[in-house]
Amino acid sequence: MKLVLPEDRIFLSEVPGQDFDQDAIIFEAADGSRVAIANDLRHQPDGIRSYSTHSGVCQGGTLDFTLITLDAMGVGKAVYTRSLSCSEAVRFDRNNTAHGDIQSVCVVSKNANVFTPNGMRDIEAMAARIQSATGVHPANQIISCTGVIGVPLPMERILAAIDSAPGRLVAGELEQSANAILTTDKKAKFASVEFGDIRLCGFAKGAGMIEPNMATMLAYFFTDAKVEKVDLERILKRAADKTFNAISVDTDTSTSDTVAVISTDSKPLDAAGLVDFERALTALFYKLSRDILAQAEGARCVIEANVSVSSSAEDARLFAKKIINSPLIKTAVHGCDPNWGRVVMAVGKPTDRFTVREIQQNELRIVIMDQVVFEFGRALPLDLERLSSKMRAAKTVTIEVQIGSPVYSAKAWGCDLSEAYVKINADYTT
Repeated sequence: MKLVLPEDRIFLSEVPGQDFDQDAIIFEAADGSRVAIANDLRHQPDGIRSYSTHSGVCQGGTLDFTLITLDAMGVGKAVYTRSLSCSEAVRFDRNNTAHGDIQSVCVVSKNANVFTPNGMRDIEAMAARIQSATGVHPANQIISCTGVIGVPLPMERILAAIDSAPGRLVAGELEQSANAILTTDKKAKFASVEFGDIRLCGFAKGAGMIEPNMATMLAYFFTDAKVEKVDLERILKRAADKTFNAISVDTDTSTSDTVAVISTDSKPLDAAGLVDFERALTALFYKLSRDILAQAEGARCVIEANVSVSSSAEDARLFAKKIINSPLIKTAVHGCDPNWGRVVMAVGKPTDRFTVREIQQNELRIVIMDQVVFEFGRALPLDLERLSSKMRAAKTVTIEVQIGSPVYSAKAWGCDLSEAYVKINADYTT
């Protein structure tokens, strides 16, 4: 079992021959016991109801609308895209999660409601209709839209879906919500965990346009843990930085990204419980961010870059992102080509953000799939066919880089780049 996030004591065990969502992820609790993440939604908190339907945003009868409500006012915090072209829904939600009193989540999929004539007016109309249907004030709502940009929402259909919600909101149906938020995803992504008497569950969507801060990514997590707003925001941001903000599919930043944590705020935590909550949340974030990569458009495998440097943790993180964002590395991994020269190229790409000087041969070490390929100025002899076969059989291709004397380290995750990615995105609207 591999320790993937040491600070948070999170472990990964890959299951050969199975999809990524069946791999085992475990976190170590404050008392030293180990808690397994369930690859399903069996641990849904009480006091949460949901309704999902095909509203008519898309053709074919696929679920494209979900509404989730808490029986009483809860606490909600979120992180969002940093896109300069962000959606009106993101602007609406930022105001609400700033104060953090949240009681409902509504998601429309297959349409992003971005750069449309009446974007904010449509969001406000949805919020008003949700209030009429559920009694939840617009200031206590989260509304998300995801899908094609520039196409007006079919408001009559969406408002009709909201009107049909009363009487159909039921407990224990968040898996339907997980399916309702999908666009080009291969399948739903979800997980849950129970530690002590605390329950935590979540689901996400995302397949392309993934380069957080944030990505074409929506993720919602629900818990019954009673966490102060300031603590919830701090924990959320810290966990997201290590996981959702450390992944990339294609370097493109979406207009609509949201990662939100909503609590019924009903079960108190002591100091050890707060530690466990952060580890559990980070473990769920890690699982779902990894599932996004594994199910990315055209992807075969995940790429994990681990970089150590002497200058700063931020430098290490940025170097790792340069590796997993490189099209040449992504295509080399897809072709199972252990070409370490492409790693040299990627870490050497210029940027003003790094505080390191030019990289010298004698301070660079590169390891691919636990095989040292370049060490401090010297290329090592390799059995290329054997290393290529190892890459081909792997679910996660690992690349480790050391620059100078290692003091700070960081990880980032990406995926390979295939012909299928080009085909999917070439025909997205036509």
